[in-house]
Amino acid sequence: MKLISSMLLCSALAYSAQISADEKYNHFPSLDAPDLKTALCNLKSYNDKLLAITNHESLSAVDMVKVHELTYTLENALVKMQSDLAIMAADLEEVHLASEKLDQDSLKQYNKKYFAKSKLLTSPINCKS
Repeated sequence: MKLISSMLLCSALAYSAQISADEKYNHFPSLDAPDLKTALCNLKSYNDKLLAITNHESLSAVDMVKVHELTYTLENALVKMQSDLAIMAADLEEVHLASEKLDQDSLKQYNKKYFAKSKLLTSPINCKS
């Protein structure tokens, strides 16, 4: 079994070495994160899967390949979260600046945008479709 697992890992690594470094590629299918809610749900689900594997006393070659596969979806989730956090920070800065200027219209406009995303980070999220 160890021989088969090692061969599987070596095959996966050999295949990945054949793909040029300047190409965008995925060895395995991954889930996209088109919005923050999806990113958070994917993060929760795939973190649970990753933890279940990495909590083993030792990791087999098959475990390592599964971890490799899971990271594609996790990376997609984190990229979306980083992007949305940057947008939230910019919106909050606009709220801050509007409050200094006593500009109620701008404050309300950017406050609405800020809370539309930030509430997903502070409230329980329903990941069921």
